[in-house]
Amino acid sequence: MNAAITPALIADILPGVSEISDTMVRESAIAFVNTTTSPGIEGATLTVDDGNRTSEQWRSSLGFAAEFTLKNPIYNGYWGLALIGGSLQDNVSFTGDAGQPIELDFTRDVLALRGSFGLSYPMTQHFKLRPYLSLSVSDLQTEGTVEGYIASLPGSNPATAVPFSSSAQMLSTSGTLDALYSRWYGANRLELSAHYTLIYTDAFSEDNPVLETEAWNDVLQLKSRFSGPTRLTTSGRPWRWLFYANHTNFISQDKTSLGYTSLLEFGAGMEWQMNMKPLDWFGWQMIGLKVGVITSQNVDGYFLGLTAR
Repeated sequence: MNAAITPALIADILPGVSEISDTMVRESAIAFVNTTTSPGIEGATLTVDDGNRTSEQWRSSLGFAAEFTLKNPIYNGYWGLALIGGSLQDNVSFTGDAGQPIELDFTRDVLALRGSFGLSYPMTQHFKLRPYLSLSVSDLQTEGTVEGYIASLPGSNPATAVPFSSSAQMLSTSGTLDALYSRWYGANRLELSAHYTLIYTDAFSEDNPVLETEAWNDVLQLKSRFSGPTRLTTSGRPWRWLFYANHTNFISQDKTSLGYTSLLEFGAGMEWQMNMKPLDWFGWQMIGLKVGVITSQNVDGYFLGLTAR
């Protein structure tokens, strides 16, 4: 038996499971896509363990974003393009209405392409606002099994496992407002920023009607970083140390969707100061290595990788 995972299917093979609803299936799928593809959320690996749920989630992206000069206005243009991938391995245990144990074990994979375009307004010497729109197209694949007391199948027993699979394509349009503050203290630099993103998602699926849906979600992210010079140079260009702390709040995300609604990340790194602008649309300031720790209630994680900006 192989089918899309829907509450109707689960009601047939696992009677008396009122905890699972259409809304839960939809919100879980959309939350996974949003936490993977939302602008401003960098690559990470997360582990969730809250007793009845254990999961591993990773996300990463390869992309570029930059401001470009407009000749007459005082504001600049802004654009970005990114290829994004992510995966979620989730194991959730339930107790059915009749007291029977039920277990969902599934893997979700997403591959997405995101493009962004907007403007950057300098308000003061140290502060600017950056509104922009993003469009992302995502392909979501889900594979897994559901285990429990399968009363409606002849010859079944409590160890019976039913495989399921589904696919969906999601089109997300998001509007983001960045508030950016930076200030130099001698050779050291302080950077503070706030990012608010409102996301509208349309989901389409040929094999799972539950995922034929639409939803609004929003994300708030606060970032801070402090950097300074080192004595190291490469090709005559200096290296800088940095410390950073980020807080991400998935405001409208229900905790049952992924097991968390907010993340705190802090860490350190080294960046090579390039300050190259071969084309007006491709300003490249730094490239470096960053290591971070991510935490929240029932969540542990880390970030380790190359960064560029």
